Amino acid sequence: MPESSFPSKRLTYLLEVIADEAIAGNDAIFLRDLGCSIREIRVLRIVDDNPGITFVEIWEKSGLERSLTSRILQKLIGDGLLLRTSSGTDARKYYLSTTPKGQALRQRGRVMSDELEALLLAPFSPAERVRLFDQIERLGAWVRSDDYRRALEGFEAPTA
Repeated sequence: MPESSFPSKRLTYLLEVIADEAIAGNDAIFLRDLGCSIREIRVLRIVDDNPGITFVEIWEKSGLERSLTSRILQKLIGDGLLLRTSSGTDARKYYLSTTPKGQALRQRGRVMSDELEALLLAPFSPAERVRLFDQIERLGAWVRSDDYRRALEGFEAPTA
């Protein structure tokens, strides 16, 4: 077995490093070819999938920081990719939807994402990819579960 290039074998560390490095590498390509970052395309996709969505809903679905979500929305609106509509009853609340320009960019982003993901997964056979996704989905479901939260709440550090 080859020596690892990672200084730690901790799962959370490995997942974070892999995600950060993959996003950074892909982000440069997204910016060059689409004029938007991966995170901007993520927000565009969320809005396109959920016309009439609110800021809070986008923020919750995106997993991004609140201030970053706000900056991304302002850029996408300014670039003519999103349309902002007032709720009519609450001046603080507004609804977002994609413009035709935003929908077209979202589709280009989808194709690029698919190709870059295939490149990322190149070391794996199709069967290994299925297993990897199944395991990651299972881990994600566990981390988001009430059982995991309860286990964390009851966790006590081991004594030396």
